[in-house]
Amino acid sequence: TRVMPGDGVAPLVPILRVLADKAAYAGPLSVELFAPRFQTRDPYEIAREIVPKAEAVMRGAKVI
Repeated sequence: TRVMPGDGVAPLVPILRVLADKAAYAGPLSVELFAPRFQTRDPYEIAREIVPKAEAVMRGAKVI
């Protein structure tokens, strides 16, 4: 049931914004995709799809 960042309904931008404001966290972020449909694909192709989506979410939250 998991999807790539920005494709689902979780309010990721506000969540990241609150974490950045309150925790002053400046470390790495990771994307973990557990759905078999992602695990069976070429990791390079998955990364090419994830990076722009994750960066868009992070830009929206002003954490990059």
